[in-house]
Amino acid sequence: MRSILELSIRMDNIAQRAYTAMSRACTDTTVSEVLSQMAAEEGEHVAWWRELLEAWDNGLLPDIYADTGAIHEQMTEILASLQASIPPDGRPLSADEALSASVAIEFFMLDPVFGDLLDLAEPAIARQRHDAYSHHIERLITAVEMHYEGSTLAGFLARVLRRSWRENRALAQFATRDMLTGLSNRRAFGQRLRQWAAWSARYGRPLTVMLLDIDGFKSVNDTHGHAAGDLVLSAVARAIESTTRASDVAARYGGDEFAVLAPETGPEDARLLANRVLASVRDLEVAVGDHGGVVRPTVSIGLTVTMDRPDSDPRSTDELLASADHGMYSAKQSGRDRVSDPILLLTAG
Repeated sequence: MRSILELSIRMDNIAQRAYTAMSRACTDTTVSEVLSQMAAEEGEHVAWWRELLEAWDNGLLPDIYADTGAIHEQMTEILASLQASIPPDGRPLSADEALSASVAIEFFMLDPVFGDLLDLAEPAIARQRHDAYSHHIERLITAVEMHYEGSTLAGFLARVLRRSWRENRALAQFATRDMLTGLSNRRAFGQRLRQWAAWSARYGRPLTVMLLDIDGFKSVNDTHGHAAGDLVLSAVARAIESTTRASDVAARYGGDEFAVLAPETGPEDARLLANRVLASVRDLEVAVGDHGGVVRPTVSIGLTVTMDRPDSDPRSTDELLASADHGMYSAKQSGRDRVSDPILLLTAG
């Protein structure tokens, strides 16, 4: 994993130097300015990778690849293609040459592996970085479209670049998002949980895991149909998302069960967060069917909070989830539509 992040740094360093050199060599002042901006943005990308590399070295990131060797080989091939696409230094460049080389650079940097790595950052930061890279790509595409009038091959290739980027992001969403609710899916949640459990153990910071289940959801499907059930699931997901913070991870864990991961959240703050979620769901009135039917869902919520000493061994995801599940079961047994007392996991001794 470290070598993959190091390759990401190396490639964006190469791109930054290439854009800087092409900006100086380009004879078209408008294109030169675009390339200068592209170079500055590549410098920001390098900083992203360095931040993730530091987090990896501190034990805060999971290894997201089953075959790291294959990914490293794939990225090495991308690096070779990237280097071959850069024009040699020492001579003036026309706008055509500079833009063609720039499109090639960004094409090679569109590999989905880079999107996967960006997703390792805190959720709000990851979204900001994806948005920033979208603007980076659009800046170049706009420059190409402005330079080449009409339906030229270059203009067409610029549109291919834009489409490739968007389709890569869509595929990434399919891999990490629940398509019905838009929340993270179980796979993405597990990845984040491993990441934050390592962080919590290393620095001795509190971490809350919340599991919640829609009360009596089967009766919604039985009475109103599965389409109504989907409406309820989506409404509950929106309620959860509206009451959690940007740094939290909200997920559809499976069926009618949801999960929330809340870093830097101790027992009292966990209880407050869970009660906000409980109240937000309780306020829902979901219209179902064509005859004025309304479903008013409630949820039962289990909480577990790990508060270990710094440099402890990370809690396993199985332990954290089993503990939260036990709390959720207790809430069900106590009458539903309630929050269990937080279960504390502390370092022994």
